[in-house]
Amino acid sequence: MKNEIVYKYLDTNIKVNREKVLKNYLEKQEYSNELSFYDLNMYENKDDLKNNISKIIYKSKLDKNITLTKYQIEILNILQDNNIFLSAPTSFGKTFIMLEFIKRNIDTLKNIVFIIPTISLMNELLKKIYDNFGDEYNICINSEEAIEEKNIFVFVPERSNADFIEITKKIDIDFLVFDEIYKLQGTKKELRTDDRLIYMNKVYLELVKISKKIALLGPYINSVEFSNTNIDIIKFYTNYMPVYNEINVLEENKNWKDEIKFDNQLIYFRTPQSIYKNIDDILSKIPENDYYIELYNNEIDFLKNNIGEEWYVIELLKRGIGIHHGKTPMFLRKFYENEYNKKNIKILLCTDTLMEGINTPTESLLIVDNPGSAFKLNNLIGRVGRLNPKKPVIGNVTICNKEILQDLININSWLDLKIRAEDEEVLSDDEVLYLNKQYSNEEKNNQYKEKIDLLKERYNIVTEEIVNNNLELDKVLKLFNQGIINELENSQNVYQCIVAATKLIPGPSYIFNKDRFINLNLQINYLPYKTYINDILNRKSFREIIKSFNTEYNTSGNVENINLFIDALYNLNNFIKFKFSKIINYINITKNDITNDSLKTFISLLTTFNKLETSYKILDDLGIANDDAQKIIQVLNLDNNISASKMMKILKDNKIKLIREINSPFSKNNIESI
Repeated sequence: MKNEIVYKYLDTNIKVNREKVLKNYLEKQEYSNELSFYDLNMYENKDDLKNNISKIIYKSKLDKNITLTKYQIEILNILQDNNIFLSAPTSFGKTFIMLEFIKRNIDTLKNIVFIIPTISLMNELLKKIYDNFGDEYNICINSEEAIEEKNIFVFVPERSNADFIEITKKIDIDFLVFDEIYKLQGTKKELRTDDRLIYMNKVYLELVKISKKIALLGPYINSVEFSNTNIDIIKFYTNYMPVYNEINVLEENKNWKDEIKFDNQLIYFRTPQSIYKNIDDILSKIPENDYYIELYNNEIDFLKNNIGEEWYVIELLKRGIGIHHGKTPMFLRKFYENEYNKKNIKILLCTDTLMEGINTPTESLLIVDNPGSAFKLNNLIGRVGRLNPKKPVIGNVTICNKEILQDLININSWLDLKIRAEDEEVLSDDEVLYLNKQYSNEEKNNQYKEKIDLLKERYNIVTEEIVNNNLELDKVLKLFNQGIINELENSQNVYQCIVAATKLIPGPSYIFNKDRFINLNLQINYLPYKTYINDILNRKSFREIIKSFNTEYNTSGNVENINLFIDALYNLNNFIKFKFSKIINYINITKNDITNDSLKTFISLLTTFNKLETSYKILDDLGIANDDAQKIIQVLNLDNNISASKMMKILKDNKIKLIREINSPFSKNNIESI
């Protein structure tokens, strides 16, 4: 049994007193000795010996304008000789401390891995790392990228595939940072609906096993155990926040729309559907603005010509409003983040995607919906009033339902984290397959073994092949047992391939349910989403698909229907890209020779759609539209022997030339912001 070392800085009284001192300073701008006592000395601006010595001692090596806190210094000292699990509020600066550690140990750290849960977060961190370490390190975001002597890998788990694991076995991983570690927790229902969850835990197990130094980061976590890996790791819990937010609860007789402030405000909704439901009211509340119509003239024209004139995104842009959720296309998401951070976009309608580490500093947050837990609420509020000692302000948070406020500051309402890879309980066969677990129930254990034996004896498929292709055990069985592979191999056209493939990897049919729309001219219950998959794979433009939808089904020209349909298309586009394309791996695992021309075409269309070439992948992640990516590759004569950092340098060096060559104003904006 390892010795457990735990640091807990969770005294609620100290937290409350610190907030009082900070609030007093922010309101009156009067310095006091209490700032130093409560570790708020970054706000001290007195030119005396004591303050100057303190700033020298605590000065950041990464950014000379930043004064570190005593907690951050303590974490850096711990990291020198230990692994660390760090639970701290969003505004604590967890990621910054990891970058600070790299800066202070740049001569000894050769290979560094950051595992980030989402592509948006990956892009956010990629820019920070490039800006700070682009000259010292080669930076990669895909396993196919060229590696050099010193590398920083910034990966989402699904890209940490078998190829990447093999790379890590050939080089020493000096430092592993697993951010937003709470994403490794999951219920039985979440395991069924999120096919990334098991593989995220698989990557965690693989990398923890081979990394010399480990940092696991997350906010508002009350406890965690490492029962499986039994790693030596110091646990550090703190509720320290160097910012102050005024939290107000809307009175019951007031309308939240009256709280909209046209000044750098985030408005939080729990789901995209909740945003859609309120857009008309928001549009009527805030009129069109000639300034924004002129500022975003090119963007508005581009969207009209390529999507359609009725899209609510256009109407929001005319008012200086953006929209950011998990189904928003990447080129738009990055554009909104850029423009909001530049304070051009004044209001951002958002969901949890802004809660997971995206750097969108704001002074005002309006919480319309209940985030679902005190953990999520705390994390969301941490977006507000991000630390800025030079221009400190009081953050303003308005909560629209007093029930949301319960247990907000109670640490007992924080998350008791159960990492699936560390939890002995088995919730699915895939946990046994990927996470080295065993069923305690003999009957379930025998059923699992029967499945494995069946695949090996009847279909010559071993577990290593399933794991290396990141497949689900039951889906592999279903491929054979329900004859789906035969349907694919006997298909007469691409559409029949799609019909067969969706039996194995079901599409988001619910978003095409006619009950979501108003008075469609449709006799069946669902719009033909499989036809739309076929259209998207064959590069039919969204504008053409929308026109066909209006002609056939939305004959009244209902604008709300058009907007719902456009969002459904982008949702479907993401489904094809991140889930449906996995059908190729399922087909490949059969080891059958593909002779059917329709199936060959289907696989080719999926492969082309995903732009599997390394240069395309990097450009897509950077928010460059496909047509523009193709033009950039041609203009600059790029090959696939490239890394993300090299691509970013090339784009920066050729910025003027590329902006002249490409079409999309969103791609231009995203290149300018690199």
